Amino acid sequence: MSLLTNLNGVIAASATVSVLDRGFLYGDNIYEVVRTFQGRHFGLQEHLDRLRQSAAYLYIDVPWSDQHIQAEVERTLQQATWQESYIRIVVSRGTETKISLQPSPGLQPSLLIVVSEISPEPMLSEKGIHLVIGERRRNDRQALSPAAKTGNYLNNILALLEAQQQGAEDALMLNQQGEITEATTSNLWIVREGVVQTPPADVGILKGITRHFLWRILQTHGIPCEEVILKPEDLWTVEEAFLSSSVRLMMPVNKINEYQLPQCPGQLTRFLWNEFLSLMAKEGRSFEKNTASLSI
Repeated sequence: MSLLTNLNGVIAASATVSVLDRGFLYGDNIYEVVRTFQGRHFGLQEHLDRLRQSAAYLYIDVPWSDQHIQAEVERTLQQATWQESYIRIVVSRGTETKISLQPSPGLQPSLLIVVSEISPEPMLSEKGIHLVIGERRRNDRQALSPAAKTGNYLNNILALLEAQQQGAEDALMLNQQGEITEATTSNLWIVREGVVQTPPADVGILKGITRHFLWRILQTHGIPCEEVILKPEDLWTVEEAFLSSSVRLMMPVNKINEYQLPQCPGQLTRFLWNEFLSLMAKEGRSFEKNTASLSI
């Protein structure tokens, strides 16, 4: 596998952390996943904004500026020998001198950047994905808010494994009120009677960066869209559906439980896919223009 790591500024083919690192011991860390498109990272600032929101939720003081993190991401990318990359930015609370749930005073956070190769050309799946509504519930917002992107993903891992045991590829997770939140690593979108719908943040979701950009596209083109609380029974009349995430971008849904969707991918899904790729290309050109002007 083509992979590079950057641990606290040291770039290498691999890296190791201490067994007393709190991210390793407890999932006591935060992270973001970014991808490149046409060789440029996309949405990095939005991801860094969310990284700091997650840090504040976990009471982690991130000592590096956005400019420093971006520079380290770009320095790592420059050493990659492949075209397009998956970028994972991880901030751990730090490394202890002894095992204790109580964080030691004066802990120094660590910054890990992992860059690995992904397909050079994003493709919209023609097959789609089979989802099941699992019994495992999404973390309650008053326990561990899904709005914070932390390394503690056991809830999602179990939901994914249970979905695969049922012959599906991913799970839709309900909250404690029986409302649909999201899939294990992706936001859910459905289309009913020409209206694009997605669950609101307050049902317990991670507000995806791709979700943010898709919403912007929908509003720009005047396509009817709304955040709406969804129950499982609302899904049996959807015309098309897809998941959104930073690396896959959009994944059409072909089946939910035993309900076969009539369109996969649907016409609106295809339109949004093409518009999203255009937006990514435009943002990349804008970034290069701004970078060039700063270097003059």
